[in-house]
Amino acid sequence: MDTEHSGAAGEPSVWAVAMQQLATAGDRITGLMHERGEPAGNVDAFVALLGATMDAYLNQISAESDFPTFVPCCGYFQHTGSPNPDTVYRRAAIDGSGTYRITGERGTARQVTIMAFAAPSAAGMANWPPFDVSDIATGRAGRFDVVLSSERPPGHTGDWWPLDPGMASLWLRTVSDDWGNDREPRIAIMRLDGPPRRERPAREGIAAKLQVLGAIVEHTIAYGVRHTDELVDEGVVNDVKLIDYGANGGMPLQWYHEGVFDLADGEALLLEATLPPACDYFSFSLTDRMFVTLDWVHAQTSLNRNQATIDDDGVLRVVIAADDPGIRNWMDTTGYRRGVVQCRWMGSELPPAVSVRTVPLVSVSEHLPPQTAQVTAEARARALYERSTGAQLRSLW
Repeated sequence: MDTEHSGAAGEPSVWAVAMQQLATAGDRITGLMHERGEPAGNVDAFVALLGATMDAYLNQISAESDFPTFVPCCGYFQHTGSPNPDTVYRRAAIDGSGTYRITGERGTARQVTIMAFAAPSAAGMANWPPFDVSDIATGRAGRFDVVLSSERPPGHTGDWWPLDPGMASLWLRTVSDDWGNDREPRIAIMRLDGPPRRERPAREGIAAKLQVLGAIVEHTIAYGVRHTDELVDEGVVNDVKLIDYGANGGMPLQWYHEGVFDLADGEALLLEATLPPACDYFSFSLTDRMFVTLDWVHAQTSLNRNQATIDDDGVLRVVIAADDPGIRNWMDTTGYRRGVVQCRWMGSELPPAVSVRTVPLVSVSEHLPPQTAQVTAEARARALYERSTGAQLRSLW
């Protein structure tokens, strides 16, 4: 009997078991969402399941530390992990005891960093301080060539970054708040102490990864559901609180404010923030109830410093609502009544002061300064066209 296609003595194949586990995971996730007020057969959950499966394939099943590649993770199509719309995330599997070489061109994006993570555990994913590609980029093109290993190789006089045996992956973050105009990085990673030629993957290795596919997908989505639950349980509804992501891959000098929005028809959320002088970057985004970032390419569900306007009094005011209030700093919930608002700030030793309140959408202008930037329907349509074009011009791979 061909055991690659069917199990021994009539038992289901590895593939059939993996698909059944995915089906069971899907039923549990849709059940979780139904318990939280979402309609039965929630298609958002189905899409998230498919996206998480895609992410698991790229970053778990096909990942090999001997033959790494920076592949997409936690991005627009994966529907997992509340990604920052300004950031393109890519990940490469590594062996922290190995020796690697990373080469390429940095580009012109605001920030290009590589952070090492340990393998996932019940406590999360341990991480190390990020490597900043700017530190080794040279020339107008920002060329770089760096060796990574536990100890500097004998005789190597070029750039070198230290690895720790506990490291299992490298995450490349490219942060741009000027979508489509910044030049994206070009990057390649090769293992120097591994086999030069990749042979056909062993059946046992792929089978072992398939056996945990359903669990990985379910855990990925359930994390977002539980995170939103925690905010609700703490009463952070139509409000925000300071969140520390330092132990889960947050960047140095980066602050987060998060809270659940839960808006009735005709309601809006008005968020006001006073930015410290050193704060040179911010990004606001919205997620659904599963903590999946809403479509930021085809709707204005996020804002950064190039997309938003700060009022003359130095206060950043943002209106979160389902309908366009004609205010430039509008964040579109795209029909979601509830979800999470996430604010990222960077560059300051102290977090910004933030306040949130619900207001009637019809009278939102009464709660804003007279000089608040407004837009016409035609201007909004042009902005959305430019937004979508700029997002698509970014390199996702």
